[in-house]
Amino acid sequence: MVNQTLRLNTKSMKGYDPIKLTEKMESIVVDGNKRKYAKLSRPLRFYGGTTSAVEVGCNLRCKFCFSDKPVFRPQSTGKFYTPEEVFKALDKSAKHYGHKLISASASEGTLGRQHLFELLDLVEKSKYVYILETNGMTLGNDNVFAEQLAPYKNLHVRVSIKGTSQEEYHELTDAIPESYELPFRALKHLIDAGVSCNACVMVSFSDDDGIRSVEQKLFELHPGLLKSLEKERITPFPKVAQRLAKNGLKPNSIAFKGNVVNL
Repeated sequence: MVNQTLRLNTKSMKGYDPIKLTEKMESIVVDGNKRKYAKLSRPLRFYGGTTSAVEVGCNLRCKFCFSDKPVFRPQSTGKFYTPEEVFKALDKSAKHYGHKLISASASEGTLGRQHLFELLDLVEKSKYVYILETNGMTLGNDNVFAEQLAPYKNLHVRVSIKGTSQEEYHELTDAIPESYELPFRALKHLIDAGVSCNACVMVSFSDDDGIRSVEQKLFELHPGLLKSLEKERITPFPKVAQRLAKNGLKPNSIAFKGNVVNL
Protein backbone atom coordinates (compact mmCIF):
# COMPACT_ATOMS: atom_id res chain seq x y z
CA MET A 1 0.00 0.00 0.00
CA VAL A 2 1.24 3.47 -0.87
CA ASN A 3 0.52 6.24 1.57
CA GLN A 4 -0.71 9.18 -0.50
CA THR A 5 -1.32 12.34 1.50
CA LEU A 6 -2.67 15.65 0.31
CA ARG A 7 -0.03 18.35 0.56
CA LEU A 8 -1.80 21.56 1.47
CA ASN A 9 -0.11 24.81 0.55
CA THR A 10 -0.53 26.59 3.86
CA LYS A 11 1.76 29.52 3.04
CA SER A 12 -0.07 32.84 2.87
CA MET A 13 -3.36 31.06 3.58
CA LYS A 14 -5.94 32.18 6.07
CA GLY A 15 -7.20 29.67 8.59
CA TYR A 16 -5.93 26.60 10.40
CA ASP A 17 -4.84 23.27 8.92
CA PRO A 18 -7.22 20.45 10.04
CA ILE A 19 -4.46 17.87 9.64
CA LYS A 20 -2.22 19.71 12.08
CA LEU A 21 -5.18 20.15 14.41
CA THR A 22 -5.74 16.38 14.19
CA GLU A 23 -2.31 15.79 15.69
CA LYS A 24 -2.96 18.28 18.47
CA MET A 25 -6.34 16.79 19.31
CA GLU A 26 -5.01 13.24 19.35
CA SER A 27 -2.37 14.31 21.89
CA ILE A 28 -5.26 15.39 24.15
CA VAL A 29 -7.97 12.76 23.62
CA VAL A 30 -5.98 9.60 22.75
CA ASP A 31 -3.84 7.55 25.13
CA GLY A 32 -2.61 4.32 23.53
CA ASN A 33 -5.72 2.31 22.69
CA LYS A 34 -7.89 4.51 24.92
CA ARG A 35 -9.94 7.48 23.78
CA LYS A 36 -11.87 10.16 25.61
CA TYR A 37 -15.67 9.97 25.71
CA ALA A 38 -18.15 12.25 27.44
CA LYS A 39 -20.83 9.53 27.50
CA LEU A 40 -20.68 5.86 26.53
CA SER A 41 -24.22 5.40 25.23
CA ARG A 42 -27.40 7.24 24.40
CA PRO A 43 -30.35 6.39 22.13
CA LEU A 44 -30.75 8.46 18.95
CA ARG A 45 -33.63 8.48 16.47
CA PHE A 46 -31.42 8.50 13.37
CA TYR A 47 -31.69 5.66 10.82
CA GLY A 48 -34.66 4.19 12.62
CA GLY A 49 -32.85 4.05 15.94
CA THR A 50 -29.16 4.14 16.86
CA THR A 51 -27.22 3.70 20.07
CA SER A 52 -24.35 6.16 20.12
CA ALA A 53 -21.45 7.12 22.37
CA VAL A 54 -20.33 10.75 22.71
CA GLU A 55 -16.69 11.13 21.65
CA VAL A 56 -14.41 13.97 22.67
CA GLY A 57 -12.13 15.81 20.24
CA CYS A 58 -12.50 17.15 16.71
CA ASN A 59 -10.19 18.49 13.98
CA LEU A 60 -12.64 21.14 12.76
CA ARG A 61 -14.17 24.10 14.56
CA CYS A 62 -17.53 24.50 12.87
CA LYS A 63 -19.36 27.63 13.92
CA PHE A 64 -22.70 25.79 13.74
CA CYS A 65 -21.53 22.84 15.87
CA PHE A 66 -24.07 21.55 18.40
CA SER A 67 -21.54 19.49 20.36
CA ASP A 68 -20.08 22.25 22.56
CA LYS A 69 -17.72 20.94 25.28
CA PRO A 70 -16.60 17.69 23.56
CA VAL A 71 -15.31 19.82 20.66
CA PHE A 72 -14.41 23.15 22.23
CA ARG A 73 -13.15 21.98 25.64
CA PRO A 74 -11.56 18.56 25.07
CA GLN A 75 -8.94 19.01 27.80
CA SER A 76 -11.54 19.23 30.56
CA THR A 77 -14.25 17.02 29.09
CA GLY A 78 -14.78 13.27 29.35
CA LYS A 79 -12.74 10.29 30.50
CA PHE A 80 -10.52 7.74 28.76
CA TYR A 81 -12.04 4.37 27.92
CA THR A 82 -10.79 1.21 26.24
CA PRO A 83 -12.51 -0.17 23.12
CA GLU A 84 -13.88 -3.03 25.27
CA GLU A 85 -15.48 -0.60 27.71
CA VAL A 86 -17.06 1.39 24.89
CA PHE A 87 -18.40 -1.67 23.08
CA LYS A 88 -19.79 -3.18 26.27
CA ALA A 89 -21.75 0.01 26.99
CA LEU A 90 -23.01 0.28 23.42
CA ASP A 91 -24.01 -3.38 23.39
CA LYS A 92 -25.96 -3.10 26.64
CA SER A 93 -27.86 -0.01 25.49
CA ALA A 94 -28.50 -1.33 21.97
CA LYS A 95 -29.99 -4.54 23.41
CA HIS A 96 -32.23 -2.47 25.68
CA TYR A 97 -33.57 -0.34 22.83
CA GLY A 98 -33.53 -3.05 20.18
CA HIS A 99 -31.08 -1.16 17.98
CA LYS A 100 -29.00 -2.85 15.29
CA LEU A 101 -26.91 0.26 14.57
CA ILE A 102 -24.26 1.63 16.92
CA SER A 103 -21.97 4.61 16.57
CA ALA A 104 -19.98 7.34 18.25
CA SER A 105 -20.81 10.95 17.47
CA ALA A 106 -20.59 14.62 18.51
CA SER A 107 -16.88 14.77 17.58
CA GLU A 108 -14.50 13.29 14.95
CA GLY A 109 -14.69 9.51 14.71
CA THR A 110 -11.29 8.85 13.14
CA LEU A 111 -9.11 10.24 15.93
CA GLY A 112 -7.09 7.44 17.47
CA ARG A 113 -6.80 4.71 14.84
CA GLN A 114 -5.72 1.98 17.25
CA HIS A 115 -8.77 2.58 19.41
CA LEU A 116 -11.04 2.67 16.36
CA PHE A 117 -9.66 -0.53 14.83
CA GLU A 118 -9.91 -2.44 18.11
CA LEU A 119 -13.48 -1.22 18.53
CA LEU A 120 -14.30 -2.33 14.99
CA ASP A 121 -12.75 -5.73 15.71
CA LEU A 122 -15.33 -6.17 18.47
CA VAL A 123 -18.17 -4.92 16.26
CA GLU A 124 -17.14 -7.37 13.55
CA LYS A 125 -17.83 -10.29 15.91
CA SER A 126 -21.28 -8.93 16.76
CA LYS A 127 -24.67 -8.51 15.09
CA TYR A 128 -24.29 -4.71 14.91
CA VAL A 129 -23.38 -2.30 12.12
CA TYR A 130 -21.10 0.53 13.22
CA ILE A 131 -21.68 3.98 11.70
CA LEU A 132 -18.36 5.83 11.56
CA GLU A 133 -19.12 9.56 11.67
CA THR A 134 -16.37 11.63 10.08
CA ASN A 135 -15.71 14.97 8.42
CA GLY A 136 -13.35 13.18 6.04
CA MET A 137 -10.22 15.17 6.87
CA THR A 138 -8.02 12.24 7.94
CA LEU A 139 -9.51 9.76 5.47
CA GLY A 140 -9.05 12.22 2.64
CA ASN A 141 -5.46 12.94 3.63
CA ASP A 142 -4.39 9.27 3.69
CA ASN A 143 -5.72 6.66 1.26
CA VAL A 144 -4.16 3.87 3.34
CA PHE A 145 -6.68 4.62 6.10
CA ALA A 146 -9.57 3.60 3.82
CA GLU A 147 -7.73 0.43 2.83
CA GLN A 148 -7.30 -0.41 6.51
CA LEU A 149 -11.08 -0.10 6.96
CA ALA A 150 -11.88 -2.33 3.99
CA PRO A 151 -11.79 -5.68 5.87
CA TYR A 152 -14.59 -4.57 8.21
CA LYS A 153 -17.95 -5.69 6.81
CA ASN A 154 -20.05 -4.43 9.75
CA LEU A 155 -19.03 -0.86 8.99
CA HIS A 156 -20.60 2.09 7.22
CA VAL A 157 -18.82 5.45 6.93
CA ARG A 158 -20.82 8.68 6.86
CA VAL A 159 -18.74 11.55 5.46
CA SER A 160 -19.98 15.00 6.44
CA ILE A 161 -19.14 17.88 4.09
CA LYS A 162 -19.30 21.36 5.58
CA GLY A 163 -20.88 23.61 2.97
CA THR A 164 -21.08 23.63 -0.81
CA SER A 165 -17.87 25.45 -1.77
CA GLN A 166 -14.39 26.24 -0.50
CA GLU A 167 -15.46 29.78 0.36
CA GLU A 168 -18.54 28.67 2.27
CA TYR A 169 -16.57 25.95 4.06
CA HIS A 170 -13.95 28.46 5.19
CA GLU A 171 -16.62 30.86 6.41
CA LEU A 172 -18.29 28.08 8.42
CA THR A 173 -15.14 26.51 9.88
CA ASP A 174 -12.26 29.02 9.58
CA ALA A 175 -10.15 26.16 8.17
CA ILE A 176 -7.90 26.74 5.16
CA PRO A 177 -10.14 26.68 2.06
CA GLU A 178 -8.17 23.97 0.24
CA SER A 179 -8.97 21.42 2.95
CA TYR A 180 -12.58 21.47 1.67
CA GLU A 181 -11.42 18.92 -0.92
CA LEU A 182 -10.45 16.34 1.72
CA PRO A 183 -13.93 14.83 2.32
CA PHE A 184 -14.35 14.33 -1.43
CA ARG A 185 -11.00 12.55 -1.50
CA ALA A 186 -12.16 10.52 1.48
CA LEU A 187 -15.22 9.36 -0.41
CA LYS A 188 -13.09 8.38 -3.41
CA HIS A 189 -10.65 6.45 -1.20
CA LEU A 190 -13.53 4.64 0.52
CA ILE A 191 -15.26 3.76 -2.74
CA ASP A 192 -12.00 2.57 -4.30
CA ALA A 193 -11.37 0.40 -1.22
CA GLY A 194 -14.88 -1.04 -1.31
CA VAL A 195 -15.99 0.46 2.00
CA SER A 196 -19.71 1.16 2.45
CA CYS A 197 -20.17 4.93 2.67
CA ASN A 198 -22.39 7.90 1.97
CA ALA A 199 -22.10 11.67 1.96
CA CYS A 200 -23.99 14.30 3.85
CA VAL A 201 -23.71 18.04 3.17
CA MET A 202 -24.46 20.92 5.51
CA VAL A 203 -26.75 23.12 3.41
CA SER A 204 -28.29 25.46 6.00
CA PHE A 205 -26.10 28.30 4.73
CA SER A 206 -26.26 27.40 1.02
CA ASP A 207 -28.36 28.69 -1.85
CA ASP A 208 -29.89 26.51 -4.58
CA ASP A 209 -26.97 27.10 -6.95
CA GLY A 210 -24.53 25.96 -4.30
CA ILE A 211 -26.51 22.81 -3.57
CA ARG A 212 -26.69 21.96 -7.27
CA SER A 213 -22.95 22.56 -7.57
CA VAL A 214 -22.02 20.15 -4.77
CA GLU A 215 -24.47 17.58 -6.10
CA GLN A 216 -22.73 17.76 -9.48
CA LYS A 217 -19.34 17.41 -7.79
CA LEU A 218 -20.52 14.28 -5.98
CA PHE A 219 -22.13 12.89 -9.15
CA GLU A 220 -18.86 13.26 -11.03
CA LEU A 221 -17.08 11.49 -8.18
CA HIS A 222 -19.56 8.60 -8.21
CA PRO A 223 -23.19 8.79 -9.43
CA GLY A 224 -24.39 6.51 -6.66
CA LEU A 225 -23.50 9.09 -4.02
CA LEU A 226 -26.57 11.15 -4.95
CA LYS A 227 -28.91 8.25 -4.14
CA SER A 228 -27.83 8.22 -0.49
CA LEU A 229 -26.97 11.92 -0.14
CA GLU A 230 -28.16 13.54 3.08
CA LYS A 231 -28.79 17.27 3.11
CA GLU A 232 -28.14 18.35 6.66
CA ARG A 233 -29.61 21.44 8.29
CA ILE A 234 -28.90 22.89 11.70
CA THR A 235 -31.29 22.77 14.62
CA PRO A 236 -31.01 26.15 16.38
CA PHE A 237 -30.31 24.95 19.91
CA PRO A 238 -29.57 27.91 22.25
CA LYS A 239 -25.79 27.44 22.22
CA VAL A 240 -25.80 26.99 18.43
CA ALA A 241 -27.82 30.19 18.01
CA GLN A 242 -25.41 32.04 20.32
CA ARG A 243 -22.38 30.82 18.39
CA LEU A 244 -23.93 31.79 15.05
CA ALA A 245 -24.84 35.26 16.33
CA LYS A 246 -21.32 35.74 17.69
CA ASN A 247 -19.89 34.92 14.26
CA GLY A 248 -22.47 36.91 12.29
CA LEU A 249 -23.88 33.86 10.51
CA LYS A 250 -27.51 33.56 9.45
CA PRO A 251 -28.82 30.26 8.06
CA ASN A 252 -31.05 30.14 5.00
CA SER A 253 -32.86 27.09 6.36
CA ILE A 254 -33.08 25.08 9.58
CA ALA A 255 -34.48 21.78 10.80
CA PHE A 256 -37.41 22.12 13.20
CA LYS A 257 -39.40 19.16 14.53
CA GLY A 258 -38.37 17.02 11.61
CA ASN A 259 -39.26 19.60 8.98
CA VAL A 260 -37.21 21.98 6.85
CA VAL A 261 -37.97 25.64 7.56
CA ASN A 262 -36.74 28.18 5.00
CA LEU A 263 -35.83 31.53 6.51
